[in-house]
Amino acid sequence: MKKALVFVIVLAVAGQGLVYATGSAEQKGSGDAGKVTKIVVGTGNKYEPYCYADAQGNLIGYDYKVLEEVDRRLPQYEFTYEVFDFANILIALGTGKVDIGAHEYEENPERRAAYLYGDERYSDYDSWLTVNADGPWANVNSVDELAGNPNAVFGVSLGSNHEAFARTYNRTHDAAHQLTIQTYTENAVWGENLKSGRFSAGLSMLVDIDRYIKITPGLNLIPRGDKPVIESGAYFIFAKNNPALKEAVDGALRDMKADGTLTRIYKEAVLDYYANL
Repeated sequence: MKKALVFVIVLAVAGQGLVYATGSAEQKGSGDAGKVTKIVVGTGNKYEPYCYADAQGNLIGYDYKVLEEVDRRLPQYEFTYEVFDFANILIALGTGKVDIGAHEYEENPERRAAYLYGDERYSDYDSWLTVNADGPWANVNSVDELAGNPNAVFGVSLGSNHEAFARTYNRTHDAAHQLTIQTYTENAVWGENLKSGRFSAGLSMLVDIDRYIKITPGLNLIPRGDKPVIESGAYFIFAKNNPALKEAVDGALRDMKADGTLTRIYKEAVLDYYANL
């Protein structure tokens, strides 16, 4: 029987964001006498087309659709969703408020040390140096060309792997050859700052460029260089003390890759989204 999903949306206490609880008209069962473990997923609601909310406030997007299918395949678990700003999801994971971090998280050494990464990548996340083709930095071809110039501002999302890359770059270069870094929390801010010239450059996936252009009219973004600055992928992240959950999710993802489900979800949630911009 097909499950009928019921959504409950409540405003949580300060610092908790919104809670999206998904229930079912039929109770999930498991191999352990029908016991179901509640799992809280920390995610975002402003990052199209990966994790965002529709006009009615329901969570949609690629990450959510992948997890919805993972949940369907794991009868021993029931997923609920709590929304945070990107930078606060992993803080919530570290304090035990959530069990899974889901926001297109890439790898970096600091995160690897603090959290348990899944073994199964669920999307590619190569990031290219990106500039405004109509701006004064249009001909920059590498991050190195920006380093050491205080007027060249490198805009990166707060708490992202892009910020981690920029901070690591500065730690491994002397003061005369470092990047001038400025963080942002809203994608529209990044686009507006590139358009105005406040930001000289940043990092973006190729598939995201059209989205940034759409939300920032008049912005003419282009990738620069002959290869990505960061070659990476996205993973779900778990608390260190929950390897069983990680193994279960990894197993579901492997099955979804093998039977073509992950490819189908990516086409519907990501490729079709960009095709219809």
